Amino acid sequence: MKKRQLRRNKNKFKRVSLAFFGLVIILAGALFLFWPKGITSVTKNNDKQTSSISTKTSSSSISNSGKQVIYPTIYITGSGGDVSSINRLVTQLLPMEKAGDKPLVLMSDVQKDYELKVEGNISKDMQYPMIEFGTVAKTDSGSLFSKGLQKAISYLVEHYQVPWINLVGYSSGATGAIYYMIDTADKSNFPPVNKYFSLEGEYNDVTNLVAGETLTDVLKNGPLIKTTMYNYIADNYKKISPKTKMMLLEGDFDTEKQTDSAIPWADSFSIYHLFKKNGNEIIASLNPTKLRHSKAPTNPTVAKYVKNFLYETP
Repeated sequence: MKKRQLRRNKNKFKRVSLAFFGLVIILAGALFLFWPKGITSVTKNNDKQTSSISTKTSSSSISNSGKQVIYPTIYITGSGGDVSSINRLVTQLLPMEKAGDKPLVLMSDVQKDYELKVEGNISKDMQYPMIEFGTVAKTDSGSLFSKGLQKAISYLVEHYQVPWINLVGYSSGATGAIYYMIDTADKSNFPPVNKYFSLEGEYNDVTNLVAGETLTDVLKNGPLIKTTMYNYIADNYKKISPKTKMMLLEGDFDTEKQTDSAIPWADSFSIYHLFKKNGNEIIASLNPTKLRHSKAPTNPTVAKYVKNFLYETP
């Protein structure tokens, strides 16, 4: 009797074990099929951690060529030309480990054949330096910004080993950042862009929504009115690597008018659908603020977004 009961218990245990094992296989298959492949969202007060950098960095600060290895982040100023605006953001981020306590400043004069002026230096322990970029003269031309950036980054590549860079574009500097990525896509002497952060960027020449158009429409299909500035991006965005991670941050200064006080949300988010289609991991986020567009770089919340997205620190 006891042996018969024991056999029954063993058979019952086998049936339960097989059922449990089958359930595990089904759940594993479901996770594989439906696990999210990237982040594509529009949020307010998005303080969630972004995904980590997949690009490997060298633990050595000196390359085989004898050059110092750096992974710089280029902070691109707005249309004013000087770096005073973007410096207000950078000073909130420094000091930072392996980034030092002062930025290197590169000024490429767009009115003097992109003549380059260098201020400061990158010390041997600065593996992740912050670099401020300005155009000297005022401009909102994406093309001029791009050519100036090419001159500045060529200088970095000449003097350092640069496996990749990050870009932060503010206002018209954001136009320049996207144009730069397009213009250098086929030039092997320029390092790839690992991450791109857009701060209240301009991509459609300050174009508002038209009657009947919504921000949701723009995010899904792009703007109805397409300017020359936007069309250059729309015609060439596929040249940009889908591996570049992107964040578009806009100021929710005036919810009724949907603007940061200078750039309409419809403009700043006009390129979202392009890079979503391109396969880039991209985040579009609205940041409630009482600070106008010109003061955005001074906003401590903006600095937190930058630190979280680029450096993965709170």
